[in-house]
Amino acid sequence: MRDFWETHHWPDGEHRAHWHLTFEGQDDVHRLVRDHRPLLDEYPQLTPVPVEWLHATLQSIGPVTPEQALALTDAAHAALRGMAAAFDIEVGPAQAIHNGLVASLYPEEALSDLYWALRDATEGVLGALGSRPQRPWPHVSLAYSNCRWQDEDFRRTLVKDVRPKRARMTVAQVSLVDQHQDWRSRYSWTTIATIPLGTASDRGAGDSGGGR
Repeated sequence: MRDFWETHHWPDGEHRAHWHLTFEGQDDVHRLVRDHRPLLDEYPQLTPVPVEWLHATLQSIGPVTPEQALALTDAAHAALRGMAAAFDIEVGPAQAIHNGLVASLYPEEALSDLYWALRDATEGVLGALGSRPQRPWPHVSLAYSNCRWQDEDFRRTLVKDVRPKRARMTVAQVSLVDQHQDWRSRYSWTTIATIPLGTASDRGAGDSGGGR
């Protein structure tokens, strides 16, 4: 497994806006995370993501001005107003990838629709964000690899012995966040706005939110 942080090093003090799906109050998702913690504790090569900072990145944006953040909020309200008010997803099972442990989110179609709505709204404000993926991959990171290491035993144990049931939750909103990287530790953020799905609710601002 590779070192996640080697290829994700932000300049010191930089903040980047992101569209996130967050997991505050999602007890079943937190249960899924706890079910993997005994195994993660056996491997110091992996840095677990604290439950309060769990998140699924729907779109990475980059540094923005307060005026741009306001415009992004308005654009997202307009874009998400036409979507279904909420939809259910499942989280898991977890899988080891090239730089950590992640859990996929299903159904991918509903999350893909959400991704493209936010991507189009964001590019309508800021211009093109770079290459557009053929198929977005919705997932939540449970742990980051903090070095290069041979992970065959970890993968074998994960598949053989750690098989918790998938977690369930309802997606009813997305968050625009001002995210900061705590180097080799975690990502944390302040919430700029929370956008409900399928409604023209007023703009919402918040304080610290919970979790990559």
